[in-house]
Amino acid sequence: MKKKVFLKKILHRDEWRYGIYFDFDNSINAMVRSIAGSTYSSTNNCWHVPCDESTLKSILYSLKDTADIDISAISLPSEKKAAEKVRAAPVPETKEDNNELPEGFTGPVTIRKVSGRRGRPGGYDPVSFSINESAGRLVIRFLGKYDRDWIRELRSYGKLYYDETRKEWSLRWSKITVDSLADYFMDRSVDVRVEKTELPEVIREKRINCGSGIRERIPGSDALKGIEHVRRFMQENRYSNKTVEAYISMLELFLKYYDKKEPSQITESDISDFFHDYVFANSYSASYQSQMVSAIKMFFGLNGTGSVNISNLGRPRTGRSLPKVFSKEEVVRILNTPHNLKHKLMLWMIYSCGLRRSEVTNIRLRDLDRDRGILSVIEAKGMVDRIVPVPAKVWLKIDEYVSSYRPVIYLFEGQSGGKYSSESVYRVFKDALRKAGIDKDVGVHSLRHSYATHLHENGLDIKYIQELLGHKDTRTTEIYTHVSRRNLVTVRSPIEDLDLK
Repeated sequence: MKKKVFLKKILHRDEWRYGIYFDFDNSINAMVRSIAGSTYSSTNNCWHVPCDESTLKSILYSLKDTADIDISAISLPSEKKAAEKVRAAPVPETKEDNNELPEGFTGPVTIRKVSGRRGRPGGYDPVSFSINESAGRLVIRFLGKYDRDWIRELRSYGKLYYDETRKEWSLRWSKITVDSLADYFMDRSVDVRVEKTELPEVIREKRINCGSGIRERIPGSDALKGIEHVRRFMQENRYSNKTVEAYISMLELFLKYYDKKEPSQITESDISDFFHDYVFANSYSASYQSQMVSAIKMFFGLNGTGSVNISNLGRPRTGRSLPKVFSKEEVVRILNTPHNLKHKLMLWMIYSCGLRRSEVTNIRLRDLDRDRGILSVIEAKGMVDRIVPVPAKVWLKIDEYVSSYRPVIYLFEGQSGGKYSSESVYRVFKDALRKAGIDKDVGVHSLRHSYATHLHENGLDIKYIQELLGHKDTRTTEIYTHVSRRNLVTVRSPIEDLDLK
């Protein structure tokens, strides 16, 4: 029996690619590796190749004798019924749109054909995405005919703005938003054109001119020893590699800026000047400034403060935002919406166990203890392990799911094995939110917020909620008391005592 291979269109580094998914097989793996332009993505857990007709032909020709190739995910919906007929018969020769297959190929595939004028699959024109990371905005333009339902989908991703003059829509930018919306349009056979707006040239040149001279400097020996001390401390305390490199890079920049001074000679006034003359002057973000403050505090905290009182180093002011939560009625609608068993259980687990998005994708079968009725959440945020109770009705759903899907290692596995991607969880959640008719600018984390808030409303002590959520500090958990209705329902407004008509 031939192995199954699935093709899916994926967005990788702002470029559309064909993702190739299959259960691991040495022979198929070797054939896929031999295809021109093939690269493995650990993020998507698949091999991917250029998204063009000649590459598609290469895939079909290379694997025709070895695998059943399913390309329904890159076919138009109207062609899926016709695909069943194609599977049983040789593909007729055709020269239409240069779509002919390799000679002799008779594999089980569906050929994607575009009817109507060029560039309008399914009758709709392409959609343009323009990404401006520095401004944090995603600009969407419909290049012709479009569906009004698309506007409703855009609104589900947050505050949506429309520019009447430019005829374009804009949202807050994030990689997940771009990927999810790209998938949404791809599923409807709409071509997506992605452009990435770079930093304004004037800011780019200013940063280059200002930073190039500084980065060529060499800090003093005390500064270099201090940086190495910070690196070792962070590594020994198991900070992530990404955080370590970010801190070290920032400290090197800061200490090169004051290369004529030993760290012990740097004052609080010097630090203030650095933020004013370098960070602000070069239009760096508040998050960059906050991380730079953290790096400087750690450096002086570990190497001696000298003339610096690190408690005086303030961070950029930010407002306190309350967590966005759902009512219990809204949770019912969200959790009942998915028809797919895997998607349904995924959302059930997040809400019933108060999980983060990454935590639900990291659940291994061995983490579930049916006898004790618990889930072990291993190496969660901050490298903190915890256990959470799993309700009886969720165990029933787990049993139903496992018997149907038969996962091997992780509870939720991708099409080609390995753990499910966190981006896919986001898409599942957003789809459920849309189908439940809930128009709120929220993410998956809101189910976790709702779990904590509903526990508090049910009378559970905040200390227990802290343990269930894996918070190190009670103050983090106490924010749920501000959105809980437990005490609010007892409040009597003074307007009730007024004789009003």
